[in-house]
Amino acid sequence: MVIQSGRWGGGGGGGGNAATTRFDEKGNYHNLRNDRKGSPVNQERDSGLAQRFLENLPPYKPEYWDKVDYLDVNGNVEDTNFHCFPAGVPRMGPPTKIMATPSEIVLLYNQKNTWRLVPMNRPHDPINSRDQSYMGDSVGKWEGDTLVVDVTGFNEETWLEWPGYFHTNKMHVIERLRREGNTLHYQVTVEDPDVLTQPWVMDERVMRLNTAPMVQIEDPPCVESDGANLYTKERG
Repeated sequence: MVIQSGRWGGGGGGGGNAATTRFDEKGNYHNLRNDRKGSPVNQERDSGLAQRFLENLPPYKPEYWDKVDYLDVNGNVEDTNFHCFPAGVPRMGPPTKIMATPSEIVLLYNQKNTWRLVPMNRPHDPINSRDQSYMGDSVGKWEGDTLVVDVTGFNEETWLEWPGYFHTNKMHVIERLRREGNTLHYQVTVEDPDVLTQPWVMDERVMRLNTAPMVQIEDPPCVESDGANLYTKERG
């Protein structure tokens, strides 16, 4: 997945010398791939294995693990993202492109033409934050050199991660984006007291800056062309 940063202008909140150290250079970020021997042939299966055997699992209350198992086994039907619905926050991960003004930040994603508007330095909208949408209602602020995005107002149609890590409409997400040299750090904390025993700090995502002047990013439409051809429930 390619991550492309835009120009992060100054102004609007934060402390210290944050305005001079924010993401003010154009560039492209890449996830470091961990496929077996770097082979894209094994990418999906390796991803499935890795996500099932991570040590850092969501701390679900004991009575909800059966639901997680059911969603995992029946993901070809239950996973809405598999059927062209938005992946939602935080599952869709870091943005592909970031554009900023002093009063708002726009996060663009290279998946299904998804975008998010993040107003800066104001409370949650009293209506939008109750709307229960796929992306939730986001507001941002600067904490030093870190952009902190507070998100609430979700529906229950998305997952935290694959496989089967569901949430409720009480979910509250904190995203943190920070640039350090030529790397972009993306951290997420999930709170959902109805189903989690404590907040879940997801594994950090780290992207490497690609300074190539010409990078083409294609975002083809999501077309449900494979569902009728599934003979097993295995997806990874």
